[in-house]
Order: sequence, then C-alpha cells, then structure tokens
Amino acid sequence: MADAAIDDQMFNAATPVVIVLSDARGKTATGVVEAAADQFGADSVVIKKLSNVNSVEMVSDFLSKEAAEDIPQAVFHTIVERNLRRDIRRELDRRGIPSIDLLGPAITVISTLTGEEPHYETGRRVDTEVQEV
Repeated sequence: MADAAIDDQMFNAATPVVIVLSDARGKTATGVVEAAADQFGADSVVIKKLSNVNSVEMVSDFLSKEAAEDIPQAVFHTIVERNLRRDIRRELDRRGIPSIDLLGPAITVISTLTGEEPHYETGRRVDTEVQEV
C-alpha cells in the first residue's frame, strides 16, 4: 500500500517552473537557464520568459497570473538598471520566490576590475573580442 501512495505522489507532483526575466530579449538569461536545465531530465522544469521588463508592476502582474501555490518556482534575471533590479528582488523576496541575479554581480566585478562606471543601458552590445586559449 505504501508503494501505491508513493506512485500517486510522483504522478501528482507539479513540474517546477523557472521564470526568466529580462529588460531586453532575454537571450542571455535563457541560455544560462537552459544550460542548467540540460543537467536534469528533459521534463524536469518548465521555463517561462518575460522579456522587455520595465517595471516591478509588470513583474508582479506576470507572477500573479502565472503563479500557483502548489508549483515550485524560481526566477533567474538579467536586469541592468539597479533600482529596477532591487525592486524586483524585493518583490520576489516578498513572495518567497528564490531568485538569481545573473547580471548584477558580473557588472560589479567588471566595474571593480576596470575602475569604470557601467553604462547601465538595456540591450547594450559591443564587439568584445573573446580570446581562445
């Protein structure tokens, strides 16, 4: 009888959702999330993306529509603008949703290395050469 209960729990378990938030197209964050998800089974997580995020209200509305109490979820984000990033993090913390800031720490480290202030421009791309070693 115990085996049947375990089987029922396995089939009724909701697939966790990973939400990707980006203030641009979301290619960077999606690539990281897909690379991480590839380390698990094909149907281990559902990935949902919200691109062109420009306000915490936009994120809050999205989460309210997409959230279900019985489905575990996490957020990975690449938000350039510091205040928006902070406000989104606060909203996620308020909702108890674990999150990973994929861009903020990288910007901070490169700023420290170069001594330069970041541009903080959404979607900014330059042709930075990557050297193969």
